[in-house]
Amino acid sequence: MKTTLEAILYTQSPALFLSAVILLALYFIRRKEHAIRSVLDLIGGIGCIVLGVALYFIGIGAEVFTIKDFWQIRTPGWVGMAVVLLLAAVTLFRTVQRFFRRRAESRRADRAQREHQRQLEDVWKDAYASGMADAMATGSGTSEPEEPVKPEGQDPA
Repeated sequence: MKTTLEAILYTQSPALFLSAVILLALYFIRRKEHAIRSVLDLIGGIGCIVLGVALYFIGIGAEVFTIKDFWQIRTPGWVGMAVVLLLAAVTLFRTVQRFFRRRAESRRADRAQREHQRQLEDVWKDAYASGMADAMATGSGTSEPEEPVKPEGQDPA
């Protein structure tokens, strides 16, 4: 059993390289918006590359595969790559879902803000019309503008 587990571990280099590519792509995508996450992606990508290279050399040293056929991806390697791709797909799905949820919430908030602004404008128009009707009804609504009130004690010249 130990030999099988070692062989499975040593053949995970392709999955680690795929993980490194995904993490490095995430680094370039996130570097301006999420600085800490992007640095963690970069560190993880570099770690996956180093670990993948180390597993190749340790696997060759343990004679799990030879230098002539080390480029061949064995079944455990394909399984590891499938797991990495599945995790990447789930992460991508959740990210897209979160993006669309935020976008819908933003649209609802914008719509509510526009509706509130429209209601305020309607109230202002109604209040202005009501004020004008009251002014006309009391007779103070003349067509000529009223003289501005001058402060006492000042010369008009």
